[in-house]
Amino acid sequence: MAKIFRLKDSSTIHLQKRKAALVSNLVVPTNLVRASFVKQYLTCGKKNCRCRRGFKHGPFHYLVQCLDSGTVGKFLLKSAAQKEEVRAAISAHSDFYEQLEELSQINTELLRRGESLMA
Repeated sequence: MAKIFRLKDSSTIHLQKRKAALVSNLVVPTNLVRASFVKQYLTCGKKNCRCRRGFKHGPFHYLVQCLDSGTVGKFLLKSAAQKEEVRAAISAHSDFYEQLEELSQINTELLRRGESLMA
């Protein structure tokens, strides 16, 4: 869900300055990944395994990405370095998306006020 920026009380000049600052500082991170980091505990198929008594195997860490309707990409993160890199990449996506969302909401508010988006 997108963060809501309270913009109606801001002056038009303030919005235009904030927009200019956002655009000038907006850089697409090269490590950006739109995905989720999932920790999972699993049971195996062995009848007498301790996982059947509540002591599940894991935790296993996965990168999970929805690619298309009904299509999910999932792979196991094996090393601590991979896990940290995935966390940083997901965070980079989140930060970038938040900046884009603020820019979108500023543009919407400027349009609502009858201002040009090219100013």
